[in-house]
This record gives sequence, C-alpha cells and structure tokens, in this order.
Amino acid sequence: MKGSEGDEYDCENCGACCRCYPIFAQESDSAREPRIREEGVRCDDFLGEEGNVAYRLFPLFRKEACVFLKEDQLCRIYDTRPDACRRFEPGGEQCREARRRDEK
Repeated sequence: MKGSEGDEYDCENCGACCRCYPIFAQESDSAREPRIREEGVRCDDFLGEEGNVAYRLFPLFRKEACVFLKEDQLCRIYDTRPDACRRFEPGGEQCREARRRDEK
C-alpha cells in the first residue's frame, strides 16, 4: 500500500502498530470475534462511560505485542479484527511513527 508520501508500506512481516500503540476492542468487536473476550482484559466503564465495555489487547502483562500478533508478524484474527485495527491506515502518520519507534 502507498502511504501519504508515496512510499510503499507492506504490512506483512511488520507488526509495528501491534507493538507500539495500546489496542482496545469494543463489545461489538468481541461479538464478531469471540476470542477477544477470551484473550483480552475486560475494561468496564471504558472511557468513563457507564456500561461501555472494551477489551485491552495490548499492552498486557508479559506481552510485547497484541495478543493476536503471530510470530510471523501477521494477525491471527485479521478477517475479524477490531474496528480500531480496521481504521488504522497503512502508510499513514501513525503507521510511520510506529515503524520509527519499532526500529529503536
């Protein structure tokens, strides 16, 4: 995929975004992908909104990346991934920042 600066950004074998940013999934995401409930940490009253539930997927204790990032740097639940991950733009500003952080 091309980023905003015209550079090519290949998500395969990268996973920088899965190691650099907190990742939360909403209840609607867990309805689509039940493993989110099993492997994430439930956060009640997410963002201070009573009754709003989310699941933290990263950071988690003793995990260096999202719980769904495989050793080959691909997502185990790509087809049913959370909406936050779906909105993440390959080659966008946050992507480039994650790649910079990950190089250090």
